[in-house]
Order: sequence, then structure tokens, then C-alpha cells
Amino acid sequence: MERFIFVLGSNWQLSLAELDNYLKYSKYKGRIIDYSANIAIVEFKDLHQDPHYINKLMEIQFNLGGCQKISKIFDFIDITTIQEAFPIQMYKFKHVERIRKKIIDIIDNIIIGKKGIFPKVYESMFFAVSIYPNLYDDSYYTEVLVKHFLPFLNKEIMEILKQKGAEKALYYQYPEENIKSGNLNPIFPHHLIKYDLLNENRAEIIFGFTEEGVYLARTFTTDDPNFKKEIDEGRPHKEFKSSISPKLTLTLLNFLNIFENRENKKILDPFVGNGTIALFALLQDFQIFGSDNDFMKVNNTIRNIHWLLELLEEEIPPLTHQRIVKQDARSMSNKFEAYFFDGICTEPELGPYYTEKPYFTQARNLIETELTPLYDDFLKEAYKILKPNSRICFISPIISTIDGNDIQVNIEKIATKNNFRIVPMLDLSRINNKSNPKLKFRKQQVRTLIDAKKGQIIKRKIYVLEKK
Repeated sequence: MERFIFVLGSNWQLSLAELDNYLKYSKYKGRIIDYSANIAIVEFKDLHQDPHYINKLMEIQFNLGGCQKISKIFDFIDITTIQEAFPIQMYKFKHVERIRKKIIDIIDNIIIGKKGIFPKVYESMFFAVSIYPNLYDDSYYTEVLVKHFLPFLNKEIMEILKQKGAEKALYYQYPEENIKSGNLNPIFPHHLIKYDLLNENRAEIIFGFTEEGVYLARTFTTDDPNFKKEIDEGRPHKEFKSSISPKLTLTLLNFLNIFENRENKKILDPFVGNGTIALFALLQDFQIFGSDNDFMKVNNTIRNIHWLLELLEEEIPPLTHQRIVKQDARSMSNKFEAYFFDGICTEPELGPYYTEKPYFTQARNLIETELTPLYDDFLKEAYKILKPNSRICFISPIISTIDGNDIQVNIEKIATKNNFRIVPMLDLSRINNKSNPKLKFRKQQVRTLIDAKKGQIIKRKIYVLEKK
């Protein structure tokens, strides 16, 4: 079986959960066999048997919201070997040199060849080394891997390429101040595109660390952040203050577990706003329906859809105005037929856009008098228009208050009342859980997951519900 590195997004728990769900329910069956706070190691059942498997990797990459890159693994070095070759304190110089020679030999064996990182020797070759640590706040990463292991790899790989016949071999040079400080991020997806690192004579070589050791891999697919940015920022009507991100949108859509015949599946966003979910669901080939109680937002979404289809040079469906309509989410069944939708994906009202934390009593009043009744009515109506066993993936707010306490809607109670069950977002039976407390999942953690930046007043809490 072939193994691959999936480089996770900044919210690695959510990215890992999305990936596991995708591997479990899509046609590309696979399993996460190892992971860190930055990467997941995936073993596929039979993907590698297809001679055009890279095209399938590209499809997987396009579908996932929380995956930055996918790289094929060529070898593995256990963590003891790495620590002996690059100790925190240098004592036994000859022993260190001997172990480093072993690492050089491993790289030498996989660097060139039909089944190597580079398929053959080229006159001019270029590479970039990306080191993904187990945890970014690990001092071993900042003090050893960045300052010593990275320069070692750059020098030795360049020498190996020249020894094997390359007339010119260059590597990507990170800013010197970042290397000296140990504050270094691996190259981002846009660097892969900018430096043509998916070409045969160019490569990003990943050294991905977990608790067990380091996986050596070459990147074959990458996210295209420029494309997502063009859609998100280039559309005629947008609202950046509270709008959901494209990556989170794709992640939510994947938790609906609709991976086959998407062109025949009907998806509803009943809080459509300016259409972020609608636009990216359209890119994923779903039949899109949307509603909102604000007529201006309905029109804005329709215009945004027209803009996207023109950008993609696709025909505008004649039914767009019938599928994006003015309708309150609390009375959806008045507009849409019973058992009509295959899934609902949405971000309902999260409350006002706070610039400062509210008092606890203010937030509690908002939750009790406005948001709880809204979510209750929303789920009551969703039950009527969803097909049996279909899913809703949506967001509920957690509000941080000036008193120091967080408050949120009791979604579990509302879901049970309206005949939905909460679906855990990560199947713990499918991963080898970690011993490190920073990486270990606990049962209560995976029923729902949170998406938030540090200091954010309103955090997004993600729920997946299934109609009983």
C-alpha cells in the first residue's frame, strides 16, 4: 500500500476530522495511520494501483477544505535516529557523523529514479525543503530542526543531485532571520505554484514529523488559495466582517457525506447571506438552493452566482431565481417540498458583530430570547424538508463575555427535541490516538469541533446532525 502526507490546515483537529470522514465515506477509501498537529499520514486501499492516481489526488485536494498539500511518501526515519544525528547537545561527534551518513544514504536511495522523488536527472534542478514538526511550539523544532537539520538537508540534497549528473542544482532559501530565530513556516501553497514545484525537475521535499519519526515525501498536489481568494474577494457582493471562509465552507459540505452523483443532489442554505456556501457548493457540482429573510441578500447571492458562472464560462441555469428565494428559515416548509433536500449546510445568525465583549447577562439574554428560538424553529422546519437519514452541517455561536464566561445555545437539547441526532465529527476507532496531551483526542472533544482565532469574541461551533 502507498502512503501519503496530507498537510493539514491551521485548525488541524477540524482538518483531521474532515479528512477521516472523507476517507471513510467517499469512493477513495483510506485510513489515517499516523498524525501530528500539522500532517496526517494516509494509507489508501488501492489508489496507487491506478497509473493516473495523481489525478485522483488532485480531485481529493479540490474537494477538501482543510488540506493544504498532498505528498507521496518515499521513506521513513525513526525519531531515535533523527535525535541521535541532531542532538540538542553535541557530545559524540563521530557517532553523530556516522548516523548522519545513514540519513544521507537514505536520501540518496530515493532522490533519483523511476520510483524516486525526481524521475530522472535533469540539467537544471530546483527543490525546496519543508519541515513539518510534530508541534510548532516544540523547542526541538526551533533550536535544532530549523537551525541545523534544514541547512544540512539543503546542502546534502544539492550535493547528491550534482553527483548524479545535474549541472545546476539550487534550493529555496528561507529568510536568514527566520532560520536564526527558529521562527520558520514551511513554504505555503502559493509558493508551490509560484516556483513551479510540481514540475518534474522541481520539487517540494517534505520532512513530516510525528511522535514516531519523520516521513520523507514529495508534494504532488496543492491547494490553490489564489482561486479561492478570487471568488471570495472578487465577487460583486461580499461581507467580510462575519462571512464564513471558503475553506470552512468546503469542510462543512464534506460532512454532509454526499460524495457521489453530486450533480443530482439538492443542497439548501437557508441563511444564504451573500452566498459564500452557495458559490462553493456550486463549484462542487451540487444543485444549490438558498433562502434568506433579507430580499437584498437574496438578490446579491443571485448576482454573485451569475458572476461566478460567467467567470467559469458556464451557462447560467434558468431556474436560479426560483432556487434562491426570500423566505424566513423559520417557515421553510411553506416554500420547499417535504423530503426534498439531500442536505442542509448553513451558518445561521450568530448574533451581533461585537467589537467588544458583552456582559454575561447581555449574551444570555441574546441566547435565550433570540438565538435559541431561532435554532429551534430552524431545526423543526429542516426536519420537514430533509430526506430521511440526511444530514445538516451548521454553525452555532459561542460568545465570550467580559465577565470571563462563555455562553452558547444548547443545540443538543434542541436537536433531540426535533428528532435529530448529533453525529460525532471524528471516529476515534479509526485513528491511533496520541499520548501527548496536546495531540490526544478525548471522546467529548469530537462530538463537535470549534473554529476560532485567538481572542475572537464569537467562536464558531460546528455541528453535524442526522435526521432520525
